[in-house]
Amino acid sequence: MALSEELAYLEGYIEGLEISEDTKEGKAIMAIIDLLEEIVGESVEMREDIDDLNTLGEELDEDLGQMEEFVFGDLCECGCEDDECCCDDDDDYEFGDIVYEEDDEEEEEE
Repeated sequence: MALSEELAYLEGYIEGLEISEDTKEGKAIMAIIDLLEEIVGESVEMREDIDDLNTLGEELDEDLGQMEEFVFGDLCECGCEDDECCCDDDDDYEFGDIVYEEDDEEEEEE
């Protein structure tokens, strides 16, 4: 059951108890219900934002993949065009290693 459905059930249950808002207990219970309504509302908004961000992330990942394919093309040495190629040695590099050292030297010379 979704949070909004559970909240609606709880509100209906409290209405059925006919709790008076004039008592201290009634005021406290109504304040709790109001707080729960705000929490559920914000939770729904955050879930929608998260879904939007996930969709955006997937689109960016797809666009980046297309850009990599356009820029780098088929860099496989054996020509197998396999994503899990045997000659893919990216795993040999550690964070911070200079991968294209020759390109950097050529740019400095110009």
